[in-house]
Amino acid sequence: MENQKTIIIAGGGYAGILAANRLARKKLPLKLILITDKPNFQERIRNHQLLAGNLKKEYPISDLLHKKITLKLGKIDKINGDKKEILLENKETLSYDYLIYALGVQKLPSNPDLPNYISIAEVEDCRKMNQVLRQISKPKITIIGAGLSGIETVAELAETFPHSELSIIENGKLGSGFSDAARNWMIDHLTKNQVNILEDTKVTSFSEGSIHTSAGFQLKHDICIFSNGLQASPVGSASSLPVNPKGQILVNEFLGCKSHPEIIGAGDGIQVDSPSGSHLRMACASAMPMGIYAAERLSFLLGAKSKLGEKPFSLAYLGRNVSLGRKDGVVQSSLRDDTPIGIVWKAKAAARIKETICKLTIFSMKMEKYFNFYLWKA
Repeated sequence: MENQKTIIIAGGGYAGILAANRLARKKLPLKLILITDKPNFQERIRNHQLLAGNLKKEYPISDLLHKKITLKLGKIDKINGDKKEILLENKETLSYDYLIYALGVQKLPSNPDLPNYISIAEVEDCRKMNQVLRQISKPKITIIGAGLSGIETVAELAETFPHSELSIIENGKLGSGFSDAARNWMIDHLTKNQVNILEDTKVTSFSEGSIHTSAGFQLKHDICIFSNGLQASPVGSASSLPVNPKGQILVNEFLGCKSHPEIIGAGDGIQVDSPSGSHLRMACASAMPMGIYAAERLSFLLGAKSKLGEKPFSLAYLGRNVSLGRKDGVVQSSLRDDTPIGIVWKAKAAARIKETICKLTIFSMKMEKYFNFYLWKA
């Protein structure tokens, strides 16, 4: 096809799939290739359910993609931005005209390499550890980190394994991004379910079967789960792209890479290095709008009309939500910069809202194969 441009989407997560599907419907001469090392979609916002054994359904990425998109299974080793090439671990090289960098996050390499220490961010870790959990009658489980993922994990495990001994440790306060009313609801729920909550407690060292804390005591466990300590894919730094200490590539307000403008970033693997992006956090709620915007921005650069793509990326958060097992939860409203405000939904109503939001992520990716579906408050 005359003047056809090759667009590679690196990453098969929320941002990558949405970007690919939106681009596939543009009336532009494009060759679209999505590269991922996993054949099935990694529904990370449900990893706590996977760990507890409460998630059965899987979604092949090929089923979520528009028919014009070529799915390439492989692991990216490095990006040569000057030559516009991607090198895969199997030594295969792919050339591109534009690249959407949508590689996500992974566990820190500094996490201890000891038996039964896992990261909630790793899907395979969650699957394997569920089998371990089911072989122990009264498992002792410690969760490190009491943010959204940590709270959801400990609540899911408390409901599924009521005879377990659960502890959650946080260097600061549990649910620090929530209002006092929301935090109190979460603490009450966990306390009623016999969860040992340790706030303002720092983990100082690890050993097989136990952790040591700044309070001077040793906490024994059968399984220790990290819900914090994430870093971006190492591909950015390995490719000599500008990155922050977490490995996220630095992009401008149009999500363009600062050193290579033909690379557009989206998702957890980037940081918007401008005042307009200072409030953005690693989350599905950030990745999905970024994926759509990246597609629109690229379309605009290729000469298509796009009111969205001609303006800088903008995202106003509406709130945060957390599940507390299958029948309880909290939905916290917020200002556009993610500051919590007084409106809080709790209990079954919040659990239903949370579940609806989770289902909408998959539904949005499917609908974007056919028409512009996904919207957000800018």
